[in-house]
Amino acid sequence: MKKYRKLTLNEIEYLETQQCSADNWANIEVADSFSPSNIKNVSFTGKIELGVFETTYEQDNGQPLHSGIYNAKLHNCSIGDNVYISDINRIIANCNISDGCFIANVSAISHTAGTTFGNGVMVASVNENGGRAIPIFDRLSAQLAHILVYYRHRKEFIDSALAQIKQYTKLLGKHNKCTIGKNVTITDCNTIINTNIADNARLDGVEHINNATIGKRVFVGNAVIAREFICSSDAKIDEGAILERCFVGEGCLVTKGFSATDTLMFTNSEFANGESVSVFAAPYTVSHHRSSLMIACGLSFANIGSGTNMSNHAYKLGAVHQTVAERGCKFGSNSYLLSPTHIGAYTMILGSHKNHPDTNEFPFSYLIEEDGTSILIPGVNLFRTGTLRDIQKWQHRDRRKGDNQLDTVTYDLLNPLLINKIENAIVILKQLQETKPSETGFYDYKNTKIHIHSLRKAIGYYQDALTVFIGNYIVENDIINTTENRADYSEWVDLAGLIAPKQVIENLLDNPQLLSETDFGIEIFCKIKENYREYVKYYILNKYGIFDDTKITKYLNEYIAVMELLNRRLQKEASSEFFGDSRIGFGLDYPEYKTQDFTIVSGTADDNKFLKEISAIIQQKIEMAKNYAKKSKRE
Repeated sequence: MKKYRKLTLNEIEYLETQQCSADNWANIEVADSFSPSNIKNVSFTGKIELGVFETTYEQDNGQPLHSGIYNAKLHNCSIGDNVYISDINRIIANCNISDGCFIANVSAISHTAGTTFGNGVMVASVNENGGRAIPIFDRLSAQLAHILVYYRHRKEFIDSALAQIKQYTKLLGKHNKCTIGKNVTITDCNTIINTNIADNARLDGVEHINNATIGKRVFVGNAVIAREFICSSDAKIDEGAILERCFVGEGCLVTKGFSATDTLMFTNSEFANGESVSVFAAPYTVSHHRSSLMIACGLSFANIGSGTNMSNHAYKLGAVHQTVAERGCKFGSNSYLLSPTHIGAYTMILGSHKNHPDTNEFPFSYLIEEDGTSILIPGVNLFRTGTLRDIQKWQHRDRRKGDNQLDTVTYDLLNPLLINKIENAIVILKQLQETKPSETGFYDYKNTKIHIHSLRKAIGYYQDALTVFIGNYIVENDIINTTENRADYSEWVDLAGLIAPKQVIENLLDNPQLLSETDFGIEIFCKIKENYREYVKYYILNKYGIFDDTKITKYLNEYIAVMELLNRRLQKEASSEFFGDSRIGFGLDYPEYKTQDFTIVSGTADDNKFLKEISAIIQQKIEMAKNYAKKSKRE
């Protein structure tokens, strides 16, 4: 605890000679080694605490600025050591400003008693009418948000969690000052009201912020207007973004005039140019293009193309419908979904779909439109170059820098949840095969049409996926055959980025007291991720039984054949990017040099880094499988 003392008469006289004033000099306390020499033209009212001003800031243009307070009005503020405050047009009121802050050319920073800094603000996610509204707060994880938004039927857990959040929020409302953390920079901003700002954040050119919490290392930039929001660590909000009732998660980017209302955005999501209303955006959701509207929907690891529109106008009693696009979906330019709609994981959506397709049982598909009809091509997106590249790039694009992260993410492409979906899809497709298709060769299924040729191929694609899943497990793990009683990990869920056994999540839901009042389940979700490989092991043992040598050899032989086939497919698919139509537009003015121009700019299939890495991984797994099979035969 820093010790403060009253100003001496000499210090008061010195301050007055530097055009400083106070409503009561006795209300000002200073650090022991305080010097008044760097406080000029400052008006003090209320209770004030001042640290020491001993350091110098060097600007980008090389200009040195000594710490101190210049041309400002302060009311009921505590100022830490080596702070620079200059040119406050109106006032800084009711603020605790920590060590090392730099604040210059700001209109006003103030706090009103009772505010909760954006905590407790209700956000009407997914359902515009508020049926899934949840309170945001600065310890909200994607996993807890998923439960609060989608599991409304678990009333006891929901009520208990909401009560804890309410109590947490109530305590924040008792603070009589806002807090600006250590080494925060605030420059060229208009008004910042009722806002807590964490260490090393930077605000530059902000137009207006009200009732907010801004996390560590966050950047909020030019012309931003944001009200009633929480911004977690390492995020960036810039270039005229407009936010109202939003949660911006760790490492998120919101920029280029993006407009968001009642939106939950989680880890490493990116939003630019477009608009969102009542959206749950689980980790790695990206919308970068103009004229894109996300409304009343749940997304995860999604990529939103230009002009994408998720409309919610098919209602008579209000905006009650919703769209859910499961993990990894991509929306082509000008794609359109009319709610309600449910899209399966890793699906490519092309065209306009107004008849409410439900494809959640068919992951890794294409959903295309032909003459107003939704055509489903199941399984065709499995092991495609673009799908595999997405998995790789997500892991390399984590912008989070801190240790105590809120969100937990599982990146596995093939996981028990999708394996269950794939097995179920095979059953459905085989059942459809037993029926007669239309005269044009299509089967009708849940507001989509599946062509007979697509159906046959899809069964093969999905069976290949099962082979790869089992083979990957065998070559990457020590096979443990045990007859011990094992937990039932047969059903799985994707909890906003965390792949987990449903039974484990049910245990939390059945025991709301496990939700800590300090971390609100973050530690529990992290532990689930830590145990993921163990859960998968028992999932496989329960599903596929004991792995004896005969069974292992059978699985590995199938695995080797499929992996070799996949490698050839991937190389063929990717190679098309280097030949034929891909070269259109190259060799401009010198068509005789088209090949050289293309090669210099785009490289070749043989030297493409991604292709080489994927091929090397596949070849390595094939060799591991061959060696494992030889070892099993010897034993």
